[in-house]
Amino acid sequence: MPNAAARADQRRAPREAVDCRSMLWSGRSEPCAVQIVNISPYGCMVRGTQRVRIGERVSVDVPGLAALPGLVIWALNERCGIEFDAMIPLEPYLDMLATSKVASNGQPPA
Repeated sequence: MPNAAARADQRRAPREAVDCRSMLWSGRSEPCAVQIVNISPYGCMVRGTQRVRIGERVSVDVPGLAALPGLVIWALNERCGIEFDAMIPLEPYLDMLATSKVASNGQPPA
């Protein structure tokens, strides 16, 4: 199994650092609060207290968009990487980034 750095090299698009409160749904547990830590049009990384399994089908609520279905492609402790079933279209993706992107100083936009 490739390590996290190797998986990052395989991504179709770079991830953008964001700081978004969200909800995660899976078929085996109640919805739970998560934090979206980074995102691309193809997927995201979330952090939360609910553990999910590699290969599990989930939906994550992306602010300004919708609950996007996807597949957990990696999981480590309280974090997991989700590959969306469909790419987020460019214009809605850029609008979401404008309100959610973390500044270079590590802080959310004012």
